[in-house]
Amino acid sequence: MADIRSYTKEKKKREHTAAFQNSRLRLVKSENEESFRDKIHRHRMDFFYRVLLSLIICGTVVALVALQYKNKTYESYDVVSSAGLEWAGGTTVIRLGNNLLTYSKDGAHCTDSKGNVLWDQTYEMQNPIVTVCGSVAAVGDYNGRNIYLLSSEKQLGSITTNLPLRDLAVAENGVVAAVLEDSAVTWIYIYDSAGTELLRFRTTMKDSGYPVSVSLSPNALLCAVSYVYVDAGMIKSSVAFYNFDEYGKNQIGNLVGGYDCSDTVVPYVQFMDNSHIFAVGDDCLMFYSGTQKPEHQATYYFDAEIRGVYYSQNYVGVVFYNSSGASRYKLEIYDQRGNRIRTQDISMDYTDIVFDGDTYIVYGEEECMISTIQGRVKYDGIFRETVHLLLPSGSRYRYYLMTDDSLDMIQMR
Repeated sequence: MADIRSYTKEKKKREHTAAFQNSRLRLVKSENEESFRDKIHRHRMDFFYRVLLSLIICGTVVALVALQYKNKTYESYDVVSSAGLEWAGGTTVIRLGNNLLTYSKDGAHCTDSKGNVLWDQTYEMQNPIVTVCGSVAAVGDYNGRNIYLLSSEKQLGSITTNLPLRDLAVAENGVVAAVLEDSAVTWIYIYDSAGTELLRFRTTMKDSGYPVSVSLSPNALLCAVSYVYVDAGMIKSSVAFYNFDEYGKNQIGNLVGGYDCSDTVVPYVQFMDNSHIFAVGDDCLMFYSGTQKPEHQATYYFDAEIRGVYYSQNYVGVVFYNSSGASRYKLEIYDQRGNRIRTQDISMDYTDIVFDGDTYIVYGEEECMISTIQGRVKYDGIFRETVHLLLPSGSRYRYYLMTDDSLDMIQMR
């Protein structure tokens, strides 16, 4: 009996000792696990703060560089490259994508920045009509029946119409809107880039008026037409919008909206992008927006005579003769929504105004002014040679200059 009691007592003692040791092991293990988790947490937080500090430093550096670049002004320019150029009187040069399109009554050709001819299109026209959208151009002869489709890289094809041409518009995908005359009826034909007729709509002076300006959205889903008509012996205008997608197919003649401009004649309408349009009257500027049914946004009326209208996909600039101020002209700049965002006096006898991103360039044959939309003048100086044309190159503050005998690329400095 004594041995049993001793065995039982010894067993309980061993069990108590084992339980104590297991409890101690669990405690040590728990302390080790908590210590390990703390180390991982501290390591992660250290890594996070190092990354955050690096991002703050990089962001500060980028902001300082951007601010310095934004406030940088230029005193002169360097000629980066120059190519010999021969061009005869009667030719016109415009930008086509990142290349140059030169056209005349005898033909058109495209050159790159080094003066290399990429393609050459010959034709005979009395009065070429040229319209450009991005890197695609359409060339037709007023009262003619041939339309040539061209891109900045190659010739895309041609379209032959069965009626004389009056006006022309092109989209980025090569779709063409052609205004064709047929005695008392004027047709607006829509062709694809292969010359296939997609649709047509009929206009008459009695029902809609005479189409004096046509424009396609870059994606060719919308068409804007400015009409002139006579009402009670007075000449008036209206702006109509046609939709060629599923929404427009459910409307009579694809017509989705129209706006009367009873107090003015509207000779020009133009898409800025796929959803913003402006129209210019003889004494006003109107803005519309929308991807399905464009709605009127704003109208501005002017007392002064309009000298010229210039635009990009973001801005519209209108120049007036300035009869009351010290400068010869006054420039007003509007954004896509029709907000007037800047007014600028122009003293030089300028040739053209070009928008390039958030800057605009006013230049003549001998001088040039580059300013941001916010009003900071980046450059105001003279050219070294007579300049007939200035075009953005696609790179920041690099431009093409066309002189009497060369095509130069310059970099502002």
